[in-house]
Amino acid sequence: MRRAIIILWLTLLPSCNVLDGKHHAEKGPSSSVEDPVFDPQLSDVLQKALEKAARFQEADGISASLFISDRCHWQGSTGVTGQDPNTAVESDMLFGFGSITKTFVAAVVLQLAEENRLGLEDPLEKWLEKYPNIDSKITIRQLLNHASGLYSYTSDESFWSDLKANLNRVWLPEELLKYVALPADTQRDIPRYSNTNYILLGMIIEAVTGNSLERELQNRIIGPLHLDSTYLPKTNFNPERWANSTALSSSLYSGVWAAGAIASTSSDIAKWSHALYSGSFLQATSMESMLATEVRGHRQGLISMGLGVAKLGVEGQIAWGHGGWLGPFVSRTFYLPKFELSVAYSSSGAHVSRQSIPGRHLLRAYISNQPDDISRCFDSSGA
Repeated sequence: MRRAIIILWLTLLPSCNVLDGKHHAEKGPSSSVEDPVFDPQLSDVLQKALEKAARFQEADGISASLFISDRCHWQGSTGVTGQDPNTAVESDMLFGFGSITKTFVAAVVLQLAEENRLGLEDPLEKWLEKYPNIDSKITIRQLLNHASGLYSYTSDESFWSDLKANLNRVWLPEELLKYVALPADTQRDIPRYSNTNYILLGMIIEAVTGNSLERELQNRIIGPLHLDSTYLPKTNFNPERWANSTALSSSLYSGVWAAGAIASTSSDIAKWSHALYSGSFLQATSMESMLATEVRGHRQGLISMGLGVAKLGVEGQIAWGHGGWLGPFVSRTFYLPKFELSVAYSSSGAHVSRQSIPGRHLLRAYISNQPDDISRCFDSSGA
């Protein structure tokens, strides 16, 4: 059941049937492409694929990016903003990327482990005080790969009622934990994906470093990688920058925090995914741990989860990535080792069940029209 403010959730399974929707030209200005680095023919094919995907998703607007290197990337958009049907979505507009936030949080935790400032087998009690219904013996690794068995606080209806009761409220992480109940079914054989895990990880990062999670993200990821449009908002939204500002509230974004509050552009997220999953950001031992997957339960089925990452299948290709859902945004990012390519996109107003459609369309278009000489993407001497 969709709420006025939709529950943050990960949707990673291969997508459902493609359904037709209205063409976005009927809603307003239809598309834009900003400074493509790929050749014009490939850029045009990708733009057409994006427009087709947006129709199938029945999205108001969508932004997408493909990234191979700083020399080879593409970004495009189509549709209109959620607040004004006469304003076209542009590639530099902000979207909420929901649970893709977890990839940032997991990377910071793994960096802290590389620095020997924490251990993945550390129990919660080493870093945090005890909280009701939270086993203090749960380890950091179990939080990262959703093996904790903790109830997801976002599954509590009273949390959403309280969130909507005061949209100006700024939640403290500790306040979110009061919605963690004991699981109704304690006999589950397979641990389930839980947003509670990443609230606790955000709190651990702050306990270990003495800094806010926002500061650590800025110092470790956003600043060094020049992700200039990426931040973790609580109250500073700048609504005019957003592709859909209709559901922005301090209560919602502070209420999902380390589990799903990242705001960004598709180009920043594609660049981040490439850095993370290509192995250029973390040490080899950290990557080995991150990509070791186990089956986890999810409300739409079973997923293979590593440490802040899921193993996906996209157009028959192995991919590593994550999805996000924070109303009204539906997002996904993934990296394909075979092509050294990352893809990221976020839709406004689309059906969450059609989350994977843009990825399939864009990857299909890229594979059929990929550059003949990919080495130019890494040759700094010239095109």
